[in-house]
Amino acid sequence: MKTIENYQTITTERLLLRNVLLTDAPQMYHWLSDETTVKWLSGQLSHSIKDVENLAIKGYFWQDVVGTKKYGIALRNTNELIGSVDFRQKEDNQTAEIGYVLTPAQRGQGFMHEAICELLTIGFDELGLNLIWLSHDIDNIQSRHVAERLGFKQRETTDNQGHLIWSMTHELYNNQK
Repeated sequence: MKTIENYQTITTERLLLRNVLLTDAPQMYHWLSDETTVKWLSGQLSHSIKDVENLAIKGYFWQDVVGTKKYGIALRNTNELIGSVDFRQKEDNQTAEIGYVLTPAQRGQGFMHEAICELLTIGFDELGLNLIWLSHDIDNIQSRHVAERLGFKQRETTDNQGHLIWSMTHELYNNQK
């Protein structure tokens, strides 16, 4: 049975979803040292590129979790890292969660939409999932806009951290194609 782990690198029109490298630390520092971005993440503010290398790259991106693929989002034409997206396939192999972050300079250009659309295609068309969901802090309007533009439906409940939950079923995905 295929899992997201079978998709090591994903190429879209403008993006490359790939493994995060130590050489990406300076680009990653742009968002992990930005207070307005980090406040939405469960991590802490990075004070140096060494922090990014040790805590984010080695301490998070290089730590394998079964059913999870952590991608760096790079511009296809330059390979510059502009964000990241995680795809967490649940143990039931029927559902998955997507988490994402984009550097402040790249927001509003449709990059996150492009990356998540490709993951939806893989999740529903290739992996045969029934449901894909995402969540965000209730005050994170930019993440809300991502979910709305992609056609996710807001659930009536929140998660245990008080985050809004958005979901897309396979049926809803097929209707939007």
